[in-house]
Amino acid sequence: MASAPLPSYERRLILFLDFLGFREIVAEINDDPAALGRLIAGLNAVARIVEDGSVESERVTQFSDSLVVSYRVDETCGVFWLLHAMAMTVVELAGRGYLLRGAVTIGDLLHDDRHVVGPGMVAAYEMESQRAIMPRVIIDPAVLDIAREHRGDLHTPDDEEGYVRSFIAVDDDGEHFFDYVSWRSVVEIVGADDDSYGTYLAEISRLIERGLRHSDTRVLRKYLWLHRHYLAAIDLFEAIPVDHPYRAQSPENCEMIASLPRFDALCAAASASVAAEQQRS
Repeated sequence: MASAPLPSYERRLILFLDFLGFREIVAEINDDPAALGRLIAGLNAVARIVEDGSVESERVTQFSDSLVVSYRVDETCGVFWLLHAMAMTVVELAGRGYLLRGAVTIGDLLHDDRHVVGPGMVAAYEMESQRAIMPRVIIDPAVLDIAREHRGDLHTPDDEEGYVRSFIAVDDDGEHFFDYVSWRSVVEIVGADDDSYGTYLAEISRLIERGLRHSDTRVLRKYLWLHRHYLAAIDLFEAIPVDHPYRAQSPENCEMIASLPRFDALCAAASASVAAEQQRS
């Protein structure tokens, strides 16, 4: 009887996502049974995004508060489609009141229906836990080389890299990340309805208000980061000239976004708490 072939790693693109504050999400379910339904609805929405069957080598594993999606590195336009799935997932869940932290990288991985293991998984986890830190998904710049090599048939290497870079911003610490707060990312890149962007930012504002009231300075740092990107999104709309065509086209959107709270006092108090903690340490 022939022995089964030994399992082996494949070189794969890897997306690892983790819910921020999952312990508090579970605690909320204890106090509000309807919260479980909202969480499951969010997870089901994510499943529809990442399991659409458009990438043949796609593997998906969801366990507790984590999600792993991987593709073989030689998938045509694989980097683009993985970042697209990531962006759709992050925006979908943020709009439902859930923040994610995660990483996109490349590595050796065994990923099947029952297992997800390998140095690539370790690398993705370490990127998420040690470098992402804030509620953001960071992106290994090495994926750009993979995108150029395994591009669409009608794309030049520069074309493919440009499409991939549309998902990538550079944060203040130099990390490449997906800016899920900006109008460009949410409306232009993900394809959300422009008229819904104000409502989306309002949900982000509710998350920020709750986060800036937290007693743990580690949590405060995360929401101060989010608050900074939130203000940048509001400021972009406030800077639109009075005679700009967009104001005439979407006056309600402009007014709603301009009226969103800026949380100056909460931000100042949170910043003071973080500074005091730094002095003590």
